[in-house]
Amino acid sequence: MRNDIVGLAQQYAQQKAQTAAKRIAIPAAFGLVAAIFFLVVVIALFAALFFWLTLLYGQTTAALIVAAVALVLGLMALLPIVARRQPAPPPPAPNPPQFASLLAQTAPALALKRPLLSALLLAVAVGMMARGASSDRK
Repeated sequence: MRNDIVGLAQQYAQQKAQTAAKRIAIPAAFGLVAAIFFLVVVIALFAALFFWLTLLYGQTTAALIVAAVALVLGLMALLPIVARRQPAPPPPAPNPPQFASLLAQTAPALALKRPLLSALLLAVAVGMMARGASSDRK
């Protein structure tokens, strides 16, 4: 009985995985075919540009112009990657650091025994809390 349940669950999982793979694979295949046709179109346009410029400027100059056009188009394609915004830094934690909280909690107990030490520890705790709460860090 238990093996039957495991077998049914496995069959169900395989069926779900196959339908998900088909749902992803079919549009990916059409996208790949479209990308290949667009690549052929771009190559044909560069060849046509080369032959047209050959009549006007000669072979060497036409090849240099086509290469420059390809370089400019490639740099324009990379421009969004280079000029993208950096993500904003995460906001500071709303809670003070754990060490500062512990110091602030133990300071009143130490105040009766050693007032100078407790004042120093309290100043350190307040400084750490102020440092952790600053919002203009870079």
